Amino acid sequence: MKAVMVVYNHGITEEVDEALEQLSIRGFTRWVDVHGQGTEKGEPHLGTHIWPSLNAVVLTIIEDEKVEPLLNKVREINKDAEEEGIHAFVWNIEKLV
Repeated sequence: MKAVMVVYNHGITEEVDEALEQLSIRGFTRWVDVHGQGTEKGEPHLGTHIWPSLNAVVLTIIEDEKVEPLLNKVREINKDAEEEGIHAFVWNIEKLV
């Protein structure tokens, strides 16, 4: 099993939700109103007067075979909404209770 954390601008929440639904990924945890800034480009998402946008984060624990399809969906979303910002991070899950 793998943990996949997807960090994205609030503006593309619908696209992220559609990707999870299309891949039958039901279990996840979402954090909203998350502050952040990309390492290479894009504007900060800080919820301030100057930088008003905010991020959200979805964390899901999925079977290994669903990881690449989810990453492909993230890549597709990024192509269409590169200015909004979306990134996915994957790591191993050793145990789950």
